[in-house]
Amino acid sequence: MASTGQPQSTLKRPSPAVNREGDKLIITPLGAGNEVGRSCVYMSFKGKTVLFDCGIHPAYSGMAALPYFDEIDPSTIDVLLITHFHLDHAASLPYFLIEKTTFKGSVFMTHATKALYKLLLSEYVKVSRASVEDMLFDEHDILRSMDKIEVRFQHPMIDLQAVTD
Repeated sequence: MASTGQPQSTLKRPSPAVNREGDKLIITPLGAGNEVGRSCVYMSFKGKTVLFDCGIHPAYSGMAALPYFDEIDPSTIDVLLITHFHLDHAASLPYFLIEKTTFKGSVFMTHATKALYKLLLSEYVKVSRASVEDMLFDEHDILRSMDKIEVRFQHPMIDLQAVTD
């Protein structure tokens, strides 16, 4: 690089003037970190918490199939977003929503994902080889969970006060 006599600019960003603890982005995989199955990622930023996906591990049954929910406090989650429907991304949602955890936030997914959610989870319950003691939810739990899921279109901007503040 030819010298122009001007001081060379640095490519580093300037340090922030204020480093507040609340500005720290915390991402915690609760499953699927090193494997396929149990997709569930906890994210916290500026005092708001989002959970991405809530799946099961298809190779396990009962509590062993769930994400590691014991590492978080579900009551602190503002929003749960289901990215798409596969069992490993959404199949523990009935367990998470129906009074088996302290979660009280909102749940969002697309219309197509919600239609598949009901259809495939109902079939999952019917064909599951898990013993009655290992079943995490039943058809009634799936139907009850449907009322707690809000449908959003594929591409709109959603202004969530819980996330944007």
